[in-house]
Amino acid sequence: MRPLLTALGRVTTSPLFKRFEKSYSRLFSIDEIREQPVLQWMFGASLLFFFLVFSYLITTTIATDTTAGSPACWPYFQNCSDFFFLRGLDDTYSRSIFYMVFYAVMLLAAWCMAKKRWSAAHALLALLFVWETLVVFVFSYSTNAPYHYYHIFLTAILLFIPNKEFFLKLTFVFLYFMSATTKIDSTWILGTYFSALKAGLPIFPDALIPVLTNIVILSQIVGAWFLLSSHKILQRTALLFFAFFHLYSGVFVYYFYPTISLTSLLILFGPLYRPSPVPLSFRSLTGWTLILLIAAFQLIGFIVPERRLTLEGDRFGMFMFEANHQCAITASTYSSITPVAMYFEKAPGIPCRELYCNVLLRVRPKGDGSVRTERWESGSSLYRCDPYEWWARFQKVCRDPRVQRIAVQFDHSINGGPFYRIVNTENICDLVYKPFVHNTWIHVPPQAPIVGYPVKDVYHY
Repeated sequence: MRPLLTALGRVTTSPLFKRFEKSYSRLFSIDEIREQPVLQWMFGASLLFFFLVFSYLITTTIATDTTAGSPACWPYFQNCSDFFFLRGLDDTYSRSIFYMVFYAVMLLAAWCMAKKRWSAAHALLALLFVWETLVVFVFSYSTNAPYHYYHIFLTAILLFIPNKEFFLKLTFVFLYFMSATTKIDSTWILGTYFSALKAGLPIFPDALIPVLTNIVILSQIVGAWFLLSSHKILQRTALLFFAFFHLYSGVFVYYFYPTISLTSLLILFGPLYRPSPVPLSFRSLTGWTLILLIAAFQLIGFIVPERRLTLEGDRFGMFMFEANHQCAITASTYSSITPVAMYFEKAPGIPCRELYCNVLLRVRPKGDGSVRTERWESGSSLYRCDPYEWWARFQKVCRDPRVQRIAVQFDHSINGGPFYRIVNTENICDLVYKPFVHNTWIHVPPQAPIVGYPVKDVYHY
């Protein structure tokens, strides 16, 4: 071990390495991190969130499993599973080994921070950043969330963009503004997301729901900009409001979202806050470009007018709490598989305690094969009821040469409204899902008929 450390010490003290470190530091403006405590705190906050994200990823099938129940790829990269390379504990242990290597990287990054070795800490954090970005934007469509976007955008500024403190503050406030654009809808203006829940809004009576939801919209459109104010009373008032907002919203979103948003809020706009001059130099061009890219990323989600019902483009931008969804999916798989008679149906009145539950399974013979009929129902308002996810799931089943066709009916209700049959096809295997446009096989009213009405929704895992 000692010879290795000696050799490593010689490399890091060599003139060639020092020139490389100096160039690396200049390229990524690392002197800003060395000199500004607020950026060092943000570095620690970003590392903490990497720990939370990776502690979840080590338990999932993301970049691991290609079965029908595994997370879907993004619509713009539907064959991402061709690049999956990890396996779980029952196979090669590669997933656990992979993420324990990242655990070591996180420990080493923390050690480098403690030793003020910011170039090394930066390189290690960049390695974590690359993998999370690949997971969120390439390998997984169904498990990403706005808190991943917060983390990725803020960490990108911390790692790669000059004028880091200014653009961290501006981007954080701009993300509030982007979040408000999804709330200009009955979901928030009338408060129907929460009034459609059995338990309503925590603490407050139902009569106050529209008042409170509109206060949130107004605060994110207008009030958030006071976080950047040089007027101490206005700035501190905005800080206290959003600190309370994130603590209260944690009742719904749990620890992930407050860990990145509340910690960043307190670091950027708390005791260390100071007004930052607006950078207009050539070096600031990358920061302004990122702001434009975030705006474009948000706008993609509005390409399809009926996206609340069809969920097309829904994962683009800050989509949290965009609607209260309930759905029921019925699929009949016709195949040449030798039938084994089977029947299962969930007893009425037994609640579904998952995001969605299998409530019916019936297998019956048909000719030389069989028909397997299944029905799933959503069990929580946390579930998005995205037709694309089910299309991707059925496409994996369609690859089995024994499967002849899969007839699917997809009934969808939003914000306590009627169930519309938005998908009704004799063979989903023949259908193609196109990103960035409306898929005509996903119907909207009046083409989608009303087939029923929902009961009050629930909010739980």
